[in-house]
Amino acid sequence: MSKLSDQYKELLFDYCFQNTNEQETAEAQELIFSNEEAAAFVASIKASLSPLDSITDEVCPAELADGTVWRAQQAVRTGQLQLNQLLAEEQKRKPSVAQGIWRTVFGQFATAALFIIVGGGLLTGGKVASNYAHQRYWQTQCGSQLAGMFQGLSNYKADNNGQMPTLASTPGAPWFKVGEQGSENVSNTRRMYILVKNGYLPPDDFMCPGRKSAKNIEFEPKNYNDFPDKSLVMYSIRIGCPKTASAESGRRAIIADRSPVFERIFLPSPESGLPVTLSDALRKLNSVNHRGRGQNVLFCDGSVVFAKIRFTDASKDDIYTLIDKTTYNGTELPATEADTFLAP
Repeated sequence: MSKLSDQYKELLFDYCFQNTNEQETAEAQELIFSNEEAAAFVASIKASLSPLDSITDEVCPAELADGTVWRAQQAVRTGQLQLNQLLAEEQKRKPSVAQGIWRTVFGQFATAALFIIVGGGLLTGGKVASNYAHQRYWQTQCGSQLAGMFQGLSNYKADNNGQMPTLASTPGAPWFKVGEQGSENVSNTRRMYILVKNGYLPPDDFMCPGRKSAKNIEFEPKNYNDFPDKSLVMYSIRIGCPKTASAESGRRAIIADRSPVFERIFLPSPESGLPVTLSDALRKLNSVNHRGRGQNVLFCDGSVVFAKIRFTDASKDDIYTLIDKTTYNGTELPATEADTFLAP
């Protein structure tokens, strides 16, 4: 018997179609991370929607979309008016009305009801299709944003003898304390914040447009050592191997939509969300930036790919985890540069 209540299933269903508010989104994410059945339920919904991925992206004219919704609304209104009219007429009829007339009445009644049902179905289906179209649109916008990040990174390298932004860190130092403003480098986001602080990238570029919580950022970058708050970073950044001088040898992923593995540390709670122990469900989750449909990944050659799984090459290297590592305390580093690790 299923242990997942109907209420939770409805919440997860709405979450998949981006019909949840901030509080409901956080609740759904927590449920997915902590409950294997919830993760499987979401995965089944995503699998059902996967055939839609074959649809070619096209911009729907606003007047066409508005016209379709208007016609569906008119169908619902027409059906409701006919139904109300029939009910009013029948209340006036005498009980001795012939059976043939009753058949006619019931036929008209069914027609009116059909208008309501079909019209309602059009509106509901339109809502789902609209959500899907919006997600595809935001995926494209997010990919363009990552491409812009690469341009900012390239400009920085051109001004700094081809070097990536780097910061000294103490061995064993954490990389998950996003938003800490002390002198110690305790967050992996500080390297990329150098680009923001020095004007190579606007802070808004680190807000994924696919998330409802994305917002306009207003602060003075030069006054901070890192992003002022962890909610202002919606991407995970490559953590390089300390034994290797270069973090971009070969075609390596360098930035991607925020890791689902460490999503908990970004939730509004007093706990850091660590340690994290990988479960089978957590190993299969995609970034929540795009409702689990996949993640945009920026590579060191400037290319951007929307990956529907967490593997981006033939090596099957999960971009969000370390090889042979199950539990994470927030200080782990890759043993080799071949082991791509994007966090937090």
